[in-house]
Amino acid sequence: MERAVAMTTELHTLARQGRSRPLSRVDPPADSSGERSMFRALRPFSLSAFFAAVLSTLCLVSAPSSAQATELTAAEIVARSASNRTVQNSEQWMTMEIYDRNGRSRVRKIVSRVKEGADGVSKSHVEFVEPEDVSGVQFLTVENPKGEDMQWLFMPASGILNQISGSTRRGSFMGSDFTFEDLSVGQAGDGDHTRQDDGTVTIGGKTIQTYVVSSVPKAELKSAYTRIVSYIEKDRLIPRQILFYDKKGENSKRMTILDVALRGDVLVPMHTTMENLKRGTRTEVKVESVEVNVPAERLPDHRFTPEAMQSEG
Repeated sequence: MERAVAMTTELHTLARQGRSRPLSRVDPPADSSGERSMFRALRPFSLSAFFAAVLSTLCLVSAPSSAQATELTAAEIVARSASNRTVQNSEQWMTMEIYDRNGRSRVRKIVSRVKEGADGVSKSHVEFVEPEDVSGVQFLTVENPKGEDMQWLFMPASGILNQISGSTRRGSFMGSDFTFEDLSVGQAGDGDHTRQDDGTVTIGGKTIQTYVVSSVPKAELKSAYTRIVSYIEKDRLIPRQILFYDKKGENSKRMTILDVALRGDVLVPMHTTMENLKRGTRTEVKVESVEVNVPAERLPDHRFTPEAMQSEG
């Protein structure tokens, strides 16, 4: 609770200092680079981190032949993983459990809705429904292909709506081991990608063969990370583990997709964990139910605006 209170206090301070930006209806510019999906696939914690770890790794079951695999570059691995994504709109109900270094935990119930427009721009709306002390907290991310993603956090107890930007993006999201930066979408042009030697990860006692891609964020992004290393399962081309390196070059966080289930012809990460390796804390997210390819009329555009967050709160 201390970390959540600290984050709330910081946001209140930003509001008093006039650093929260005025409300405006968001209409992000179209992406002309054609590279957005590449970086999105490489960063499965994007779109909405654990909510969207579920989303950005949803894909059809497919894989390149072994002969082709040996010749793939880092960009091709990422692009093929992205091309497998078939889900544009979805709704998920999840349980988030936050563990401190002593193993004590707090449970949060969350509903997440994601809509992707015809132009490929993604919008994600997350709402906390339980327990009572966080019920009604809402978080909105709108992809901006040409710059920093736009994010807002609404705290119903105070009625304050803040746009998250600058150094605030490095803060903990509602006391979890995810930061606001982790919840951004990201584009291919945000970093330089290099294929490393193929590797393995062991999950649930099973050894998984993976491609390994290292990404270095561009300096102008002022990222909290100097490097991000993704282990992408060869058989199904889905990320299974991601390592985050801090300003000291040390592996500070690790995200792992522990369980993946097939829903129709779509692979859904059902259990994801983010560990803070320095603090000894972790956050686990389990999907209780998920509906993919939700009809667009059930996800009206006005729901994914900061104005709607404040009026409905």
